[in-house]
Amino acid sequence: MRGLTLAMRFQYCAFVFVTAGSLMAAEVSFAPWSMTERSLFPSAIISTATVDWNGDEQTAEDKKTADDPKLKKGETPIYGDENGWLAVQLLDVTKGAEVEVEIAVDGIMKPSKWTGVITKAAPEVLIFPKAKWDYAALHTVRQQRPVNATFKVTVDGEALEEQTEVCVLKSINDCPFAIVWDKEEGDVEDISAIFAAYVNENHPWVDELLKDALQSKLVSSFSGYQSQNPEDVVTQVFAIWNILQRRGIKYSDISTTTPDALVYSQTVRFVDDSIKGSQANCVDGSVLLASVLQKIGIKSHLVIVPGHCFLAFETVPIDWNQDFSLEELLKEGALIPLETTLLGSDDLKPVTDLAKMPDKAKLKEFEASYTTFGNAISTGIDNMVEHLEALESGDEIMTNLISIADARELGIMPLASTMDKK
Repeated sequence: MRGLTLAMRFQYCAFVFVTAGSLMAAEVSFAPWSMTERSLFPSAIISTATVDWNGDEQTAEDKKTADDPKLKKGETPIYGDENGWLAVQLLDVTKGAEVEVEIAVDGIMKPSKWTGVITKAAPEVLIFPKAKWDYAALHTVRQQRPVNATFKVTVDGEALEEQTEVCVLKSINDCPFAIVWDKEEGDVEDISAIFAAYVNENHPWVDELLKDALQSKLVSSFSGYQSQNPEDVVTQVFAIWNILQRRGIKYSDISTTTPDALVYSQTVRFVDDSIKGSQANCVDGSVLLASVLQKIGIKSHLVIVPGHCFLAFETVPIDWNQDFSLEELLKEGALIPLETTLLGSDDLKPVTDLAKMPDKAKLKEFEASYTTFGNAISTGIDNMVEHLEALESGDEIMTNLISIADARELGIMPLASTMDKK
């Protein structure tokens, strides 16, 4: 996630909306700047609102202490909110200049200001005001639309010409997963951990699914790892798998959004949208199942490989700080991949019909469902083994093992759906 330090990533200046043109010596100018070019993604803005990408280190010059890394040669100084999405690129400003920056976006971001003194001489600096996002408004965006973003700068008491840019406000169901810094050089940053925001263990539908799963009598309770028996964990996962099949969830290959030149994104449904519509693409099905597993305390992961996503779950709690390989975890059965696109392979009766079904018919359905469950595991293992080297190294973009627990610890919050807000 945002693997480059903020100071490093700004040297690309890939997302500056407009260029400054020819400048007279010592003339100060500025250009609007965005982490995601002209697109604004509510899903990313909301879910990362409490994330500090740099941990204990400060990269903003106005916040650094003596213990923080010094600016390296060629790096661009930044000021303000180092975790921000919108900034201004200030050109040819002198050291000691007093600067005020204000950014506002119609309907979703109130005027947000930064005021301070430039402490580093550099050809360019980037300034991020602390954004006053209207998170409630962002939550309601289900279709993309244009919005005006206004940028104002004052230097040493003199106001520069105000600039307004038309941005595209994306649907909250659009999840950005990669940012292209330099297409020719292949510099692409993986931000696929934002997929974890669509895993919503607190969604009201999760309790409904667990209630239905208990009615199937495949398990008497959902106890996570309490029995310390990996087979019990697999049985609990199968009980949830079976009930999703009985809900009629079918695979739907609706996965892309309107493309951006510099940001890759994918449509992801909320939990209730997948259940009510009985449709799920590879990510939808994975986040749906992960939501339920997280609720009952079974640790889950989204496995992102080029063009695809599937689930993996831990049959025993894994200490990821230990020295072991993914291959070892797969062989030991501690980590089990699951291909969720196979959910729709069987047509099963609704759970409400189970009580009146003959035992023979009921057993036949359970056996068919378990066979598909086994095939989903086999397919998941094959997919993971195919990408094992890249998953181990972490060096390939858009190949990632996203721990939902780690994403929560980082601060990536579940996105509330429309149903959650009623």
